[in-house]
Amino acid sequence: MQCKIKTAMVLAAGYGTRLKPLTDRMPKPLIPVAGKPMIQYALDKLQTYGIEEVIINVSHLKEQLTAYVSKLQGLTVKLSEESEPLETGGGLKKALPLLGNEPIFTVNSDIIWTDDGETALERLTRHWDDAKMDVLLLVQSKAKAVGYDKGEDHLFIKPENTIDWNVKESPYIIAGIGIIHPRILKNAPDGKFSVKVLWHQALAKNRLMCLPHHGRWFQTGTIEDIKKAEKLLKMA
Repeated sequence: MQCKIKTAMVLAAGYGTRLKPLTDRMPKPLIPVAGKPMIQYALDKLQTYGIEEVIINVSHLKEQLTAYVSKLQGLTVKLSEESEPLETGGGLKKALPLLGNEPIFTVNSDIIWTDDGETALERLTRHWDDAKMDVLLLVQSKAKAVGYDKGEDHLFIKPENTIDWNVKESPYIIAGIGIIHPRILKNAPDGKFSVKVLWHQALAKNRLMCLPHHGRWFQTGTIEDIKKAEKLLKMA
């Protein structure tokens, strides 16, 4: 039987520049989507799964985020403070002393998703193979995605490293949710860098795998994306 994952890191330290002017006065993770701070969607999913401890990195307007998470119930939250945002990879590396020595979930704080059948977090756990993987990324059918960063997703998501690849659903994009083993951070650089540096290293060793999401998926990185997500969430 696959062991449950006990720890998660929610990446929440960015400036949220695409959400200006809202993020001039409020950190991006607290911007409301359909009446709820966007970070709360991820925290609710993690809590439902049974996560025991959540690490959240904070930087921009961190006092507001610190005050918010201090009131959360049912979750043990530890903060990793950054004097300035260290990007996705740098944030994970700085938090390494808090992450432990077992696989963890990583979730971007601007991702909202719904599950069709078995939850994404349970499916990721079921497919995780510690002997063969360092990274397991949830991926989303691009055609069904609401809001996403146009980037290098195709470099990481290939038929040969994607479980249950579906030609009709492809191309896929990276969904901002996954499992990593903290061992990939041991020799990572300090300071700012993208987590994609670590993904490239894992891919070169054939230790990065992808898993398509079953359900709806939203990235709420812009005001327009938030409006689209709110409209579709209300229709659920």
